[in-house]
Amino acid sequence: EIAANTIQCAAEAEAFLANAERVKAITPLCVGVCATCASFALLTPTIVDALHVGKSVIRMTELYLLCPLVSVLSAAVCNLALEETRGFATRAINVGQRRFSKSGMVGKTWLSTSEQVQRN
Repeated sequence: EIAANTIQCAAEAEAFLANAERVKAITPLCVGVCATCASFALLTPTIVDALHVGKSVIRMTELYLLCPLVSVLSAAVCNLALEETRGFATRAINVGQRRFSKSGMVGKTWLSTSEQVQRN
């Protein structure tokens, strides 16, 4: 019975880790967008000259700020994914700790899953 409870706990933790992997999958895309925007930011003066927008201060400002803005937004999305991944990983760790912690660590009336099985 203890082995069955252990397998059930491992399956629940695996579900949290699968969610963490799913959320983490956006990270390479965010890194690629940031790197691309950094490259295009270096080309902005050439783009401004090629499009002949030198007289329009508003358009020049928009072109100069576009790449850094997209890069910062992509980094923010990546940070949100990191925080959510940490949350799922912490929940996966806590499943096992909560389920199999001894009564001395939690409280006098607490019984872990294995202690409950041994008592019955």
